[in-house]
Amino acid sequence: MEASVEKLFGEAILDEAARRFGMTAGSYKMLGDFENYVYEMNRGGEAYIMRLTHSSHRLEGEISAELAWISFLVSEGLDIPACFPSLQGRALTERIPAGDSWFTACLFQKAKGNPPDVHDPAVWNPELFEHWGEIIGRMHEATSRYEVPAGSPRRPDWEDDELLRDAANYTVPGDEFVLERLDQLLAHLRGSPREKNAYGLIHTDIHRGNFFVKDGRIAVFDFDDCAYNWFVHDIAIPLYYSLTMDVPESYAGGKEAFALDFLRAFRKGYRSAYESPSEWLKEMPYFLKLRDITLYLVINKKLDPANRKPHIQQWMEDIKDRIRRDVPVVEVDYGHI
Repeated sequence: MEASVEKLFGEAILDEAARRFGMTAGSYKMLGDFENYVYEMNRGGEAYIMRLTHSSHRLEGEISAELAWISFLVSEGLDIPACFPSLQGRALTERIPAGDSWFTACLFQKAKGNPPDVHDPAVWNPELFEHWGEIIGRMHEATSRYEVPAGSPRRPDWEDDELLRDAANYTVPGDEFVLERLDQLLAHLRGSPREKNAYGLIHTDIHRGNFFVKDGRIAVFDFDDCAYNWFVHDIAIPLYYSLTMDVPESYAGGKEAFALDFLRAFRKGYRSAYESPSEWLKEMPYFLKLRDITLYLVINKKLDPANRKPHIQQWMEDIKDRIRRDVPVVEVDYGHI
């Protein structure tokens, strides 16, 4: 979290959020603080997830639009943690002042299960990848029918991302090639068609850190980055993070072989729920490259170089190398998926 936001956040904000949603005072366990403050809290012996978002990151209307979409997906039968209203006003969001700004608090059901163990072949395997694809396919099938409620705010399109708009602010001197590559990608994507069967409101960040697994089933959470984007983006992101973090030891570092096996299983599950136009798979390299650039920008925004752990710094060097060479994290023949 940025230092300017950290100065505004504290126990008083937490206590007020807990009070407004009827949580037990002091029952706070921090789960994350990268883009939002996320806590596990308790009410009546049951655990919930409280998220507090500073107004510099998301405005209250954007969050309301996110929660409306989550509620729609839950109503469609997807295994997604529900969001709950506060005690006062029965609103899904509560604005808590912090100086000249504010934090928006919202409350979620705690997802069942645990993070997937990527080192356990009984968990991290084609069966899981297939179900991963299936649940994203189900989300895309539902969102292809989603209409924003009349008079309600709308989530942004992918190109409205502040990181992309203000990329120069997060580019280190000497790394201007990042901006050149970004301009090339933006020109390509802005010229791409946006048909309703291939473009809509999507999660945008369903890597293994944003779902739990229980009895082989996936429960997706953390919709903070949801935006209007091409459906293929939600396929590129699972592949990207699985390749950069979680290639099984049995592949001996063979990213291409793992990518093909992963995508075949993932695509099988996806197609069982939704048949998005297959020609979009050839666009995967553009979205993989864009994720590299987005991560370069967010790491520079959030983490001072002096405070980066060695593995984060090495990750950044790998990302910069790919951006400089203008190559995606993996190159495969998507016609064989």
